[in-house]
Amino acid sequence: QMVVVCGNNKAAQMSLSPPETKWGSDIAVNVLGFVDNMDEYMRASDILVTKAGPGTIAEASICGLPCILSSFLPGQEEGNVPYVEENGFGCYRGSVEGIAETVESWLGSAKDMDGSVLEQMRDCALRAARPDATLDIARDLADMVYKRREELKKL
Repeated sequence: QMVVVCGNNKAAQMSLSPPETKWGSDIAVNVLGFVDNMDEYMRASDILVTKAGPGTIAEASICGLPCILSSFLPGQEEGNVPYVEENGFGCYRGSVEGIAETVESWLGSAKDMDGSVLEQMRDCALRAARPDATLDIARDLADMVYKRREELKKL
């Protein structure tokens, strides 16, 4: 089964939905627009194909979800590609053919002593995850504000 989430991109949703796109009879494809339960889809998935957005990558790593990055915005998302690759939970494939070959390879990988490729990548994703990052940032900011306030009291 494959789920395609197009967000608010109605044109993509329409062009990827039957009858515009024929997916074949051997795979069930659900083409959706915006969803408010993306975390549930991620937790139910084996592989995520996405652009290299930092929020999506962070959420995927927290879910232990291997990623294939299909594109990135030069500058602001470019650094996310080596982050995913160096942490071992995904790769960059800039073509449809490359994505399809990688999905087929990962899903068809045999288990060895360390488990399947996907199992190894799931472990790598979880090791890279920083589920408390937002709280850590908020604590650091609160600490900085407190220290600055104390400094100003001394003046």
